[in-house]
Amino acid sequence: MTVLLVLLVLLPWSIWRQMQTHEVTLGGLVKLPLIFAAIGLFGFGTGSIPTDPDALLYLAISVLLSVVIGIWRGALIPIWTADDGRQYSRGNRTTLTLWGVLLASKFAMGTVASVTGWFPGEHAGEIFLFVALSFVAQNIVVARRITPRPEPTVATA
Repeated sequence: MTVLLVLLVLLPWSIWRQMQTHEVTLGGLVKLPLIFAAIGLFGFGTGSIPTDPDALLYLAISVLLSVVIGIWRGALIPIWTADDGRQYSRGNRTTLTLWGVLLASKFAMGTVASVTGWFPGEHAGEIFLFVALSFVAQNIVVARRITPRPEPTVATA
């Protein structure tokens, strides 16, 4: 229950944060996926990793959705370079829409799983891991899109 409450606070906050202008830094690209992954692993506390074919198919679809939509967001999120050379980003309607598509897809899959019993039920820990995967995919694309800053040159005599 606590993990679910954290999800209900952390996910909207992280999406809101993407909608604000912020500097793109390596640390910033790494922190959020790590936070979601750590909470996801912590939330896995009960239960075992499923091994039956239906469960593996369900997990594969979840991973695919998270990664594909993350790559899509990373490719479309606006990034620009300021006069001082620092790079900034700010999400837009497309960013929000793609988050909505991911969350609606996961909700639909969870509903089908619970109503039909075809797939194992998902718990909050898994949701955190799938969100972390989506952030990782997005941030890898963003990292590849940013221009590295040149190393300062040191004058030698």
